[in-house]
Amino acid sequence: MSSIDIELACYRARTINKRLLLLGMILAGIVCLIADILIGSQGLTLSQVLLAIFAPDQASETSRIIVWDIRMPMSLMAPLVGGALALAGAQMQTTLNNPLADPYTFGVSAAAGFGASLVITNLVALPIIPVEYQVPVLAFLMCLLTTFFIASVSSLKRISIEGVMLLGIAIMFAYDSLLIMMHYIASETQLQTLVFWQMGSLSRGSWDKIAILAVVLPIIFCIMLKDAWKLSALTIGDARAESMGVNIRLLRNKTLVLVSIIASLSVSFVGAIGFVGLVAPHIARMILGEDQRYFLPASFLIGAVLLELASIASKSIMPGTILPLTVMMSMVGIPFFIYLILKGKGSFHGA
Repeated sequence: MSSIDIELACYRARTINKRLLLLGMILAGIVCLIADILIGSQGLTLSQVLLAIFAPDQASETSRIIVWDIRMPMSLMAPLVGGALALAGAQMQTTLNNPLADPYTFGVSAAAGFGASLVITNLVALPIIPVEYQVPVLAFLMCLLTTFFIASVSSLKRISIEGVMLLGIAIMFAYDSLLIMMHYIASETQLQTLVFWQMGSLSRGSWDKIAILAVVLPIIFCIMLKDAWKLSALTIGDARAESMGVNIRLLRNKTLVLVSIIASLSVSFVGAIGFVGLVAPHIARMILGEDQRYFLPASFLIGAVLLELASIASKSIMPGTILPLTVMMSMVGIPFFIYLILKGKGSFHGA
């Protein structure tokens, strides 16, 4: 057997191994989803849950209402939002070449919080938009405006990727300051609502929000996957990527726009949820490496599983009470993240 044949055999073995790992992540996500639907203040057995899902006509009315109207909207929002934020973090870390980049550190979450605060404190009311959608719509618009502002300034002024990251951090601190001011002027009831919104909660999930994410996410994911080889080339350096024919500036701006859409939708629907957009891509990179064909789906799946686990933890620690999701996300993700850092001795480079 020639050396080329050996190399090809090794490549095929690595490819099969990566596909099996992705399949394992999908199965883990399905198990976590069923477990999340199963857990709640009203005790339901696994057979009752499965019957309500797959044969609702044969299930009791109580089981059907609990599963379809209460638990499934929350449980389905978890993988969609977790996956979307992880995908956004993965793309931001790749395009900005910064391991700390994610929607949270880029100011997107803070922008959403400020947009929500404007409605909650009655300072802004959007015409035509129904009252129940005022908060997510303005939060979404603020996220989009913020990202477009950063992308436009970066493009017009041709600032470096380090400058783009610093600009995002500066905007994040600016929004945080504005949020503190909104806390100061809010009434007691408004302050309680605002703080609860900022903590993030899947209880805001609904079938119409799930439908929007279920349509938008696959479209954006396919566009990102189409640019997979360009993004992979970007990881070996701007100069080498340009020598391979990649229009770096166009790719970065296009990616930032796509990221802003999915991050804005996610944050505006369930509130600010930190950490998942930062940690999920690092875990995916450590397991499957930088090849974007596997890195992107792995980031999405790991983000989905992490937020599903956080949802399960939020309902399990104090039965009858749903704890803040962003706190649970940190409690679930940080120990595993620290373990991976110690195992890799601080290196974030993939296999």
